Amino acid sequence: MAISALFGISVAAVGIVLEAFAEGHPIIAIESLDNFSTAILTAMLVFAYEQKRYRAAMEKVRIIAEMNHHVRNALQAIISCKVLPEQERQVKMIAESVTRIEWALRKVLPGGTDARAA
Repeated sequence: MAISALFGISVAAVGIVLEAFAEGHPIIAIESLDNFSTAILTAMLVFAYEQKRYRAAMEKVRIIAEMNHHVRNALQAIISCKVLPEQERQVKMIAESVTRIEWALRKVLPGGTDARAA
């Protein structure tokens, strides 16, 4: 919201100063009122753009959090599998990989700090 207001104020200020300079009237004059409508329109457009970007970013975070949840559930299923004695080496490699994946989910992905279970 602050960015859109700043853009609107900037557009109004530039328009008022340029118009006053070009037409030779004082900066505070009735002739400058049209610059305020332009500023309001600019602020509204920038605000709409900010909102669109915010919603897109929140959707990406939601999808990443959901993927985090699904990956954790899949990892839990892998960890809880029964193991035969001759598979111990493979299980150790899988457990190390699961640990690295869980670290990445916790540290790298947004929303990855909660360890949700299925």
